[in-house]
Amino acid sequence: MKKLDCFKKCFALVLFLALFSVTVQAETPVESSIESRLYLTFQVQESALQGLLPEPWQVNAISTGPSKGGNLTVIFVQALVCETPEGKPAPSGGTARYVVLTVPAKNALTGEESVFVTRIYTTDSERVPGHYKNAVKANILHENSVKTEESAMGQGKEDWKMKITDGSSIKVRFEYKQTALNHVQWERKIRTIADPDLSFIYRVDQTGELLKSEALGVDRLTLYNFSSTVPEHNKYLNNRAKLISVTKIPNFTVQVSQP
Repeated sequence: MKKLDCFKKCFALVLFLALFSVTVQAETPVESSIESRLYLTFQVQESALQGLLPEPWQVNAISTGPSKGGNLTVIFVQALVCETPEGKPAPSGGTARYVVLTVPAKNALTGEESVFVTRIYTTDSERVPGHYKNAVKANILHENSVKTEESAMGQGKEDWKMKITDGSSIKVRFEYKQTALNHVQWERKIRTIADPDLSFIYRVDQTGELLKSEALGVDRLTLYNFSSTVPEHNKYLNNRAKLISVTKIPNFTVQVSQP
């Protein structure tokens, strides 16, 4: 009887260690970073976006929230701190800038929802083609300022200019009235059209302000100019693209892992 009890305890211990090992090894840390970001979400021609996605993924427009109806997001990123899983500074330090295009999608067979990175432009040569296998080198300029008086909300303006080797560009310039910041935490799986089997898990803690939302009737923009002349985006990022929302995120902290 004692031998049987001992066997049961040993078996339970082995099973626990096996399950614990699987849990620990389920994800591989990739990096962590602190950034400031700007999200421009558009509603564009769905058929043009669908041609970017691998089967069986389909464009899945955002269904709720301030970006409801959007199916393409252009993200402007200013990296401030970036560290390896060992806590060491990444080669680019805090100077890298990015422009990232993403499309929300849904797997027609499994129902899984995800976000696909369709293209990345970066100032960091070390990240070409990068984790998502679709980054290209670019020159990216960023200017940002806020004017405040006493305790009142301020007036801000921001300017981004991205240019690649063929001279084509993505630019945005806007001015806005500041509003209260919102604190949000979220987790999401991000994929790439360059390799649909490759994915990363983002765990984000962010503080941002909503400057425009068609769905919520918010518009704090006093000036807005956007243009894209990059040939590969002409079918959807054109004068028919409708701006759905603008979100400015001065504090974006993310931990990235690979399942």
